[in-house]
Amino acid sequence: MATLTFLRRMFGWLLLGAWPLAAVRLAWAGWGPITGGVDTEVAAGDASAVQVWASKIWYEARREIYWAKFVKERDPNSIIESKTELDKKPGDIINFNLGRKLTGQGVRNDATLEGSEEALTVYSDTVTLIQQRNAVRMAGRMSDKRTAYDQHKLAKDRLSVWLAEYIDDYIFTEMDSSPSTVVFAGTATSTATLAATDLLTPALIDRTIAKAKKAAPKLHPVKLDGRELYVVILHTDVAYDVKINANSGVWQTVQQYAGVRDLMQNRIFAGSLGYWGGAVLHEHEKVPTAINWGSGSNVNGASNMFLAKQAGVFAWGARPEAWEQRFDYGAKSGFAIGAIFGFTKAVFNSVDNGYIGIRTARTST
Repeated sequence: MATLTFLRRMFGWLLLGAWPLAAVRLAWAGWGPITGGVDTEVAAGDASAVQVWASKIWYEARREIYWAKFVKERDPNSIIESKTELDKKPGDIINFNLGRKLTGQGVRNDATLEGSEEALTVYSDTVTLIQQRNAVRMAGRMSDKRTAYDQHKLAKDRLSVWLAEYIDDYIFTEMDSSPSTVVFAGTATSTATLAATDLLTPALIDRTIAKAKKAAPKLHPVKLDGRELYVVILHTDVAYDVKINANSGVWQTVQQYAGVRDLMQNRIFAGSLGYWGGAVLHEHEKVPTAINWGSGSNVNGASNMFLAKQAGVFAWGARPEAWEQRFDYGAKSGFAIGAIFGFTKAVFNSVDNGYIGIRTARTST
């Protein structure tokens, strides 16, 4: 039995690439190769291993956190307000309040005010933190040796991109969750009555802005260099429709004379699609879509987003952090990244505080 164990250890080391004499010594000393776990392996002959015609790998373009441009820390004049109360303190839930405007008439002239006071109306909401992590583990030094690109650098880069995109996806999903107010393109009153021709037009943006201003409670725009602005995020297909529809000539003219060039360096305007009637338009492929709207359940649709001041709250519990760990006497490396954060659409008294859903059909390009 002892001889069989010795042989298993020796052949195990040989299979891992150890020199024969080293394998004998390690097996004789009672050391066996460490196995187990799931490794990222680049085997001999792998398509990404170094060959004459390929000596490096193309890195996927990094997509930074898209929503960051709309987040400001402890600033009520922002689309998303960032809360940091739990950044360095214990706890996983932040409560935040909203005091509604007074609606009473008060009294006039010498009428008695005592006994006619108005009660304050204060609503609350909460944001709950979650922890999200991911990791990559490398196979070992020999696997690292087979590629001209730096596997460790690639692992760190991919993990960084993963976390940024995860946070983006999380906010997109939560922001459009069960909107209390929705407007529909054309004459539709629901997603089931949308036709394939009910595309987004500048007139629909005007209608949504009017609805925001007349809403009770009103959806307030953010103030930027003397301007009051809403933000509309369109799906990429819908942005295409805006550019090529029958009103495209009007759209292009408005962009030329909108007078916002001096604001293009501002975070809200940076990378924007354009400006229309008090709204800055952005486009993003992660805006929720559907393929089964319409009476025949065959209309491609998009849940575009109309955003006003304090539409959501983002909270940090622990900022993004990265870790590196060594295994197998330092021959193998593992890399991890994670953060503790939370996001919620601000909802008070069952009403979205700064959000309207814009449901339209879309041309699937």
